[in-house]
Amino acid sequence: MKGSDKAYEIIRARLVGGHYSPGAQLKEEPLARELGLSRTPVRSALKRLVEDGLASADSKQGIHASEWTEFDIEETFQLRMLLEPYAASLAATRGDETLSARLHASNASMKKAIEANDIEAIQIANRDFHNALIEASGSPRLRGILKTMIDMPIIVRSFHLSSTAENWQSLHHHEELTLAVDARDGDLAKQVMHLHLRIAYLRFMAHRNAYQEAAHVSKRGG
Repeated sequence: MKGSDKAYEIIRARLVGGHYSPGAQLKEEPLARELGLSRTPVRSALKRLVEDGLASADSKQGIHASEWTEFDIEETFQLRMLLEPYAASLAATRGDETLSARLHASNASMKKAIEANDIEAIQIANRDFHNALIEASGSPRLRGILKTMIDMPIIVRSFHLSSTAENWQSLHHHEELTLAVDARDGDLAKQVMHLHLRIAYLRFMAHRNAYQEAAHVSKRGG
């Protein structure tokens, strides 16, 4: 793996996983020293992360971990609701036994993670499930657009706000999508994916608003 690819993968994983707080500055020199690389591959990696939307660049203040506004969140969910159901439909009609096996395995992993209340494992299983469908769609354009959206830090952290019952509901949607793939039913896959994403959006916003209100009341009371 090239140095720039190594730096990109490591920093990207940190951004997605919430290692850096929103707005945190990403400095070339400390990162290069930490990763055992020169500044050139780190600079290249940071440029790619800006292009992905996971970091932002300012000519005076450098590069920072992206801060997600209300508009960013709304736009991301809306784009996913437009594009991912189409990707699921393509995957259902183009996928094969390998896709079915991967989806069933992902569902089994997610079930085990929910039972153990392992949030990180739930995230991993969820990401693998959605990525499997996107890859099976056979569309490089869809894959390029949707991959970053699925890995958005704000989406990943949504699992920390979800209840156990809501995680079970998400798994149930995954199982229905798997059924659609097994039946090669593109229309059903499209409908279920749209429902899945719509509920995820409404649920996330409800939790987020409640969390912000609680934080505001706590701050005001203090």
